[in-house]
Amino acid sequence: MEKPFKILCIDGGGIKGIFSAQVLAEFEEAFETTTSEHFDLICGTSTGGIIALGVAGGIPMKEIVKFYENYGPEIFSQRWKIGKIGELFYTIKQALISSKYSDKSLKESLCKVFGTKKIVSSQNLLCIPAFNITTSKPRIFKRDYQHMNQDADKTFVEVALATSAAPTYFPIQEIDNVQYVDGGIYANNPVIVGLTEAVFNGYWIKPKGQRGNNDFDGVQILSISSCIVPKGDIAKKKSRSFVKWIATLFDAYGDGQSKSNSIFIEQIKSHLDFELEIERIENTPISPTQAKMISMDKADKTSLSLLKGIGSDVGNNYKNKNLVKRLYSEKKTIDPSNL
Repeated sequence: MEKPFKILCIDGGGIKGIFSAQVLAEFEEAFETTTSEHFDLICGTSTGGIIALGVAGGIPMKEIVKFYENYGPEIFSQRWKIGKIGELFYTIKQALISSKYSDKSLKESLCKVFGTKKIVSSQNLLCIPAFNITTSKPRIFKRDYQHMNQDADKTFVEVALATSAAPTYFPIQEIDNVQYVDGGIYANNPVIVGLTEAVFNGYWIKPKGQRGNNDFDGVQILSISSCIVPKGDIAKKKSRSFVKWIATLFDAYGDGQSKSNSIFIEQIKSHLDFELEIERIENTPISPTQAKMISMDKADKTSLSLLKGIGSDVGNNYKNKNLVKRLYSEKKTIDPSNL
């Protein structure tokens, strides 16, 4: 592959995003750079969307790691949680009354990180999935280019809130009188979103017979999961209620979507008329003790430290991978401000 179109994709996963951010922070430290300098397109869903916006804003990933450390406990705060009774209270609240968390702390913390940045200032092409519940259609927020001209004035903060509005966890978000929830409903792993943007929407990869010498001749994708926690389950009661499902339902369909993406990509690779390279970064299996300390909204200092440590270990292991080294040793091709 002589001229690849380079895509970074970051999964959703709540507070587990600190793992993904730490992996990227290790790469930036190892290669003495910022991630924004090396990818043409940045895709991220939910917490991955927050990280993706950080990358596209040119923010060092160590600062995004600090965002999770400093604000995560407040974003996922359960002020009145006291033992089993407290857990039951929040479960009933989440199932029957309102979202488990307010978005007040999340919005305030995003404002501190992103300020008033708008999508037009993004240093990379962007794809940030959300789901439009007003029309019941997928919605992908993008850095404007060519025929894409509807998101330039949207702020990083409002797009971050829309992509991370996980049903039952955070309130529905509204932008221009349209309501949105978490993009993880259909694209928790946004690899297909990125590939579709490159080939069909952006036309960055032309059909083989139409390519000139200066056109992209392939796609390289770095795909980063949030920290994967084993999800094997057995139902003592098969007629499980919503209350019984609620703690694992969002993780279950996000994990299922991510895995189906990987299967689909492997099936179609040999049928494409361009070269496709993908490096999928996942953590090594964690212990049962560690699994009890990690979930999408467990944001105490111990859990955050564990996730950060796992991210450091994985980042240090993957920085020597061939595709990672090539991606971080070559600059991006596209400057969206010139499009």
